[in-house]
Amino acid sequence: MSQFGMQMPGGRGKRGSSPDVFTLLAFLSVVALIASCVVMWFAASKVGKDGNAFSLQEPGQIMLPASGSAR
Repeated sequence: MSQFGMQMPGGRGKRGSSPDVFTLLAFLSVVALIASCVVMWFAASKVGKDGNAFSLQEPGQIMLPASGSAR
C-alpha cells in the first residue's frame, strides 16, 4: 500500500528525532571552548593588574606575581 502513498495504522508512525553524530560533535566543541575560556580566564587573572583578567598593565611597568616556590 505504501506505493500508493497510504499509511497503515500502527505501522511506521512518526518517530521522534534523535541527535546525530554532528550534534554530539557540536556539543563537545562547545564544551571544549567553554573549558578553554575558563582556563584562559584564570591565567589572565594571575598576570592581570590587580588580579583582574581584563585590566592591562602599563608598558615598561609590567609586574608579575612572585612565585610560591623558593629554591
